[in-house]
Amino acid sequence: MEEELQELREVVAQLRAENERLRQDHFLALPGPSDAPSIVPGPSVAAPPQLSSAQAVLPERFVLVPRDRKCQKFNGRVGLSIDEWVEEAKACMQARHLSVSDQAFFLFDHLEGEAREEIRYRSEIERNDPDKVILVLRELYGCSQSYVSLQEAFFSRKQQEGESLLEFSLALMGLLERVTQRSPYVMPNSQILLRDQFIEHVCDVALRRELKQLIRRQPMLTLLEVRSEALRWEREGMLGSTRGRSNSVPSAYGIQYGVQGESRVGRFPQSRSQPPHRGPIICRRCQRLGHFAGECDGERVPPRPQPPLPTASSSEGIQPGPSALSGN
Repeated sequence: MEEELQELREVVAQLRAENERLRQDHFLALPGPSDAPSIVPGPSVAAPPQLSSAQAVLPERFVLVPRDRKCQKFNGRVGLSIDEWVEEAKACMQARHLSVSDQAFFLFDHLEGEAREEIRYRSEIERNDPDKVILVLRELYGCSQSYVSLQEAFFSRKQQEGESLLEFSLALMGLLERVTQRSPYVMPNSQILLRDQFIEHVCDVALRRELKQLIRRQPMLTLLEVRSEALRWEREGMLGSTRGRSNSVPSAYGIQYGVQGESRVGRFPQSRSQPPHRGPIICRRCQRLGHFAGECDGERVPPRPQPPLPTASSSEGIQPGPSALSGN
């Protein structure tokens, strides 16, 4: 920047010096009082107004010569992608106003490595046509995924955890651009598809609901307009947590439900909060007291059979009746 300013100062100084020299030459060329022609008396004619030397000087003009736009070289391995390089190369060629043959030479001159060798061994018709040169490079170094896989990647893209709305929208734009480039036909509703995909896969459920309501009211909104509204909604909802998100039930019902829930919990018997009664620890392996089966190294002993509990019929047969108590 400093070098350009210094060059401009030098150019201005040269132009001023040249202007001063031309002004002095102009004054020397003017006729003096002795060289003035004799005036013949006649009818008075209004003489044209004479301009002063300051008014006769033309305004200074500055000519700025822009430097050539630099274009990086493409090698197909590192650096810019093929799409970024083609876009930059087209901008440089447009700034230089190159012809078709010069455009092809410009593209070839800004290739290196295997990309340059690939174009070198192509036919002369392909080498001299810039569109064919770009087509060959796109076929070699463009996206290798199929149209179906790109579609699947676009439709399955969701907002990741910790990803902002701006990053999510830019990721969707990049995926849709790759889909449209590989698409065999024109996609007339691509912007609507991009907008709907953004709305459907936003993580915040409340924000998703708000955006859907916005689309119902204004169905012709674009992704940029929807995204700006989503960013505004997100900023307003996060400032000091003053704005509440949309809830499924009113707050009055929620408070009433909480009060009723506390009253119901208070009605439960207190016995549930008491710890259960623990008896003696019996090993299920050796059937001895004092340890668990996981800590036992003894031999497994089958459990002892429990005596059958007396039933109602057997207890009635055992108990003596009133006749037995009274005797014969």
